[in-house]
Amino acid sequence: MATAQLDKGTAAKLENVQQTMELLGRQMMQQQTFVEERIRTEGMSGVKTLRQHREGTRPYFSDHHISGTALAAHDHSNYDRTIGQGEFVAVMNGVDFRTRHNDFKFKMPSTTSKKFDSAELIQFPEVPPEVTNKTTLDEQIDEMRLWFKAFKDQDHSVRDYRKYFKPNLCYLEGSWTLDKDLVEPFESDRHQLDASSWFDLQEKIRWTAYAGSKSNLENFAFLPTMMYNITDGIPQYAQWNYRIMCHPVSRDVPTSYFKVQDDFSTRMSRKFRWDQVEKDRAARFKINEFGTDRSTQYTFLDSIMAEIPGKDNYGANITDSAFGVNTYDISEEGNVTLNAGYYHRWYKVAQPGVLGMQVNQRGFRDENLWVALTTQPNIMPLSIKKCEGDDCVWETRRVTYAFPLEIVYSSPLQGWNPYDLVFHKNFGFPSRDGRNGQPTPEKAYNGTSGSRYFITPSEFFTGKLQGKDSADTGRKGAGVLDRNGTVRQCMASGFRMLTPNIPGVGYVRLRYPIFPVHSEGSTVGIEIDALKRAVMQMSTYSYLYEEIPLGEPLPVDEDVTFLVQDSARNPPGLHGHSFTITADEFKALKNGKKLDVTTSYNLNHNHQLTIMFRKQTKKFYINKCDGPTAKCWDGHAPLLQRVRT
Repeated sequence: MATAQLDKGTAAKLENVQQTMELLGRQMMQQQTFVEERIRTEGMSGVKTLRQHREGTRPYFSDHHISGTALAAHDHSNYDRTIGQGEFVAVMNGVDFRTRHNDFKFKMPSTTSKKFDSAELIQFPEVPPEVTNKTTLDEQIDEMRLWFKAFKDQDHSVRDYRKYFKPNLCYLEGSWTLDKDLVEPFESDRHQLDASSWFDLQEKIRWTAYAGSKSNLENFAFLPTMMYNITDGIPQYAQWNYRIMCHPVSRDVPTSYFKVQDDFSTRMSRKFRWDQVEKDRAARFKINEFGTDRSTQYTFLDSIMAEIPGKDNYGANITDSAFGVNTYDISEEGNVTLNAGYYHRWYKVAQPGVLGMQVNQRGFRDENLWVALTTQPNIMPLSIKKCEGDDCVWETRRVTYAFPLEIVYSSPLQGWNPYDLVFHKNFGFPSRDGRNGQPTPEKAYNGTSGSRYFITPSEFFTGKLQGKDSADTGRKGAGVLDRNGTVRQCMASGFRMLTPNIPGVGYVRLRYPIFPVHSEGSTVGIEIDALKRAVMQMSTYSYLYEEIPLGEPLPVDEDVTFLVQDSARNPPGLHGHSFTITADEFKALKNGKKLDVTTSYNLNHNHQLTIMFRKQTKKFYINKCDGPTAKCWDGHAPLLQRVRT
């Protein structure tokens, strides 16, 4: 009898322990959510900082998201497909992590396989036949220079460079995975995670962080682990991982879209004038197809990101209709179902929400958060139950995140091989028997390979290289034996931020860093950006000053505000809307261009409008309202009223 009572007591204690452990586990999950929410509200998804290599007597001498170059980018042009990039710290949807030294490979997600993280090589552009049809090397060199000049000048009237200079969007992708074993998520010819397991990697991070040391080869990464569920007292864990991939953009990206960002602390530390920045490897850009600063919604960058699949790879077809709320593609008129298997940050729903919004953005306030849904079982699932009375439905989601890092232009130089040099699949073959690339028959490389990719005649370039970084390789030329044993003096033909000087052309930029910065999404970052703009263009914005610093302000190039006529339809009730466009947009509108705008919110809704100007009546009208016609659902008249100031 005592034994039976003891058994019951033991069972009760065990049950109590199990309940306590489950409560503690759920508290740990709430703590994880708290940490992520705190990070989300401190800034937006983006790059936080780089490894520090320098300091000075003022804080601005230190590294941040710019070190010697933007995002620690550098050249490994002696490799055929390696794009040089160092370590960095990033935030994605509240997850704070640090990468290894990346040096990622020029690859894209698979177009033929659904296998998790499968990838394939991106093909190099063809060489223009106008080059290869020339009979002498000098003629080929002269012709190739003209193609580079056409690209730099963005002049496709004679030589349509768009066929041979191809833009590729390289992006950072992050996700919570269920990998039990340490997995190298993307290929690099130079770096791999230096650990035997996730636990080993975490211990090495703790060890180096404790003493402030590092992996000399920069092969450690801080990739957090989280407990995402607990069932019957058994915890379930997910491991954060990331990869860098590239996507061949389906259309041309004019270089005029890239606007230099003023990282003023970098200019201060280097004493750079504004006109020097764009030519330097520290330059950071933003895609702005509008030609002016303005409020935006769905942009050119969104349309490019929408070409990139999540973990289901190309051909993904996933709808997001949790709990019966269908999501639609904001880039399409009407209700076209959104393919949520591709990266997007904007979407719309059929019925307005509590604030009247039909168009929504992923995240609470994060303009750099692109999301894709996936069916891959290796991605962490998160489930929730929704009940209406006794009817309950479970929904499960698996998602990944991404944001852009840079636009890289592949060029015909990567396939132009006028000496017909042999390419060996074995990386080390050209340097066998002590060959090191010196221009002698005994020391010249025996052909080329993926890590000895010297195929461009040295005569194509002249002068010094533009900028340098301690991590650069392949900066100088090399002697290479052709098929007949003749030594050919060649330059490296892989990816570069800026080419060496090309006679008659100059330096040509082929990599445009466009990564977002985490801190710019904070309240302080937003205020500093506005203040920096006002200070740097004091005459333009002097009308905003409380006290004019330079005497009388210049005439203001004012924005133009329009009113949408009141509607008395009930619901929603008597109301109107307004919207504002820039002076440049107003000029374009009067010249016949139609503009897409978003109205103000009133009575819990807003409208997506296309507006136009009719020269016959000299009046402004709604051309489309929330769809293909000018008819708004709540009865606004199409005639717009311009507000006179």
